[in-house]
Amino acid sequence: MNLSATGAAFIWLLVFVYSIFGAIDFGSSYWRWHFHLRGNWRAESVALTYVSPTWELINSFLVVIPVALVGLFPQAALAYGTVLALPATLLLILLALRGGYLQFGYASERFRKQTIYIAGITGLLLPGVFISLLPLSQGGYITHVNANYQLLIGAFFTSPVVYLFMAFGIFLSLYLSALFLARYADLGGLGTAYQRFRKGALWTGPISLVLGIFAFSTPTPDGLSLLAPSSISLLWRVAMALSLAAFIISYSLLLFRRRKPKANRTSLWILLLTIGQIVTAQFGYALSHAPYILYPYLTFTKAASNSSMFRATLLVLIVGLLVMTPALLWFRRLFIIDAKYVATHTSEPH
Repeated sequence: MNLSATGAAFIWLLVFVYSIFGAIDFGSSYWRWHFHLRGNWRAESVALTYVSPTWELINSFLVVIPVALVGLFPQAALAYGTVLALPATLLLILLALRGGYLQFGYASERFRKQTIYIAGITGLLLPGVFISLLPLSQGGYITHVNANYQLLIGAFFTSPVVYLFMAFGIFLSLYLSALFLARYADLGGLGTAYQRFRKGALWTGPISLVLGIFAFSTPTPDGLSLLAPSSISLLWRVAMALSLAAFIISYSLLLFRRRKPKANRTSLWILLLTIGQIVTAQFGYALSHAPYILYPYLTFTKAASNSSMFRATLLVLIVGLLVMTPALLWFRRLFIIDAKYVATHTSEPH
């Protein structure tokens, strides 16, 4: 594997990890808002128990991705830094609103209701805004004139493909977060909350699958077609088949599962299979998108920094992640897989 391919794999890994944690975090804020409006206090409390210690950590992890992009693929960072000025501004506004209200909402009871609403709405919209980068990278919305990249704002914001991707991102976030919170509730022995999240996953799962199929099979105008014969290989077919199989198995387990006391292995397998579904789907997308980081202007090889800078940046990033890993595992043990923590921190608000 050459340097650019190694860097591309590393960027893909960072994006994948953030997409999983971010989807669960944003979706959990929505489910808290959803169940607050319906008076399902126990389910709301489960979502709050997860979001409270994790949202700031997940946002901090987001910083690593642009740093890695600048160090490894500076030409791509320059291009995206130009064309994403408007979409990134919208993204930062949503992140700032959510982060600000979560911070003040936990510090003062006065802002509690506003926090629930703002965090819920922004948590619903953010996955869609993030995933809009995918059709943008497939081409058709960017011009390159005199070494300057420009976003065709009208074409981008009126494209049905962009909104199809955004809808897919939103429903996938809701599905994944509902499965995670169902597992979270099951871990704490909270049967009623488990059933609430299970029902949420049952209706969002098929919608996310259908939207995903349409989003990835619809080419962007004058852009990259992910189903073009040149993009389809045997490895791509295997990845897509595994992704579909993982969804069918996990959804079947979710559909026919009957919860029993302390029987929380099934909810774990459902969640792991769904993550496996996303891994294989993202891998298939990467295969069909390769070797372009921005179609048709930049490949990973063309966008990479010089070999010395590339190796140094990659080494620093890997060492940094290795240093962070024990702390992340400790955090996971304290707040994510501790059944006692889940059970004792979920209660009906007065």
